[in-house]
Amino acid sequence: MKPTSGRQFILPAMVIIKFLLNLQYNSYTMKSKLPFKDLPEKDDGIRIIEERIRPEIFSEFFHYLEDENALSKIGSDPKSEYVRLAKDGSIESFRRIERMIELGNLSGDARDFALTALNYCRFKVENDLLDVPMDMISGGLGGVENKMRIFVAVAGKDELTEGCFELTKIAFKKEADERDSLLEDAKFHSFYISLIILGSFEYAIGDIIEAGLRQCEFLQSDYYATNVEIPTDDRIRDWLDGKLDDDEFSFKT
Repeated sequence: MKPTSGRQFILPAMVIIKFLLNLQYNSYTMKSKLPFKDLPEKDDGIRIIEERIRPEIFSEFFHYLEDENALSKIGSDPKSEYVRLAKDGSIESFRRIERMIELGNLSGDARDFALTALNYCRFKVENDLLDVPMDMISGGLGGVENKMRIFVAVAGKDELTEGCFELTKIAFKKEADERDSLLEDAKFHSFYISLIILGSFEYAIGDIIEAGLRQCEFLQSDYYATNVEIPTDDRIRDWLDGKLDDDEFSFKT
């Protein structure tokens, strides 16, 4: 099995593309282009952003972080203050961002931008305090501790039933549990089954999915997987109909 293609969000010196066998991670790190195999074997050097933040927000934040000219053009926009404080990377700046978020009653993209600044500042503080450099990693769906949240869609060889759905949940829960991972959610959409897996960095997410599929002979071997966003039913239908462009997260044996 291998991905037919992958999608990349390019950010100068701030993006690392991580391949855990079959699944491509779009991730942002405080180190430049660090191969996944070179990350610490344990999660002591990794801090994952738990919030679900759209990749476009990270792109905008790092654009202003690295381009002083672009930052100067937004003037008194609160984003300028968030970037300035994040870049400072002190405990005082971290507390200041926290207070701005608490008092600002933020929502949507404004809140996500502020949370990105908060996390970046926190990791800079940790890097200064600890002997081992910390890596800041995020996908659009967030994660927990050493686990990245992944959306997976699988389809049946024939019409799916509630019985198929229950067997799929059992199979994928078993395989996730055996790999320090978690089946966080599962839903039956009549023409496909969606799974939310918190996949441990210690294991290839593709191994979990393949093992689950092997237990469910009624499922197709191809699957759709992403850590960027939750797709709509229409998007999954387009995937099944072969209508997606070449830059989609579609995986085939």
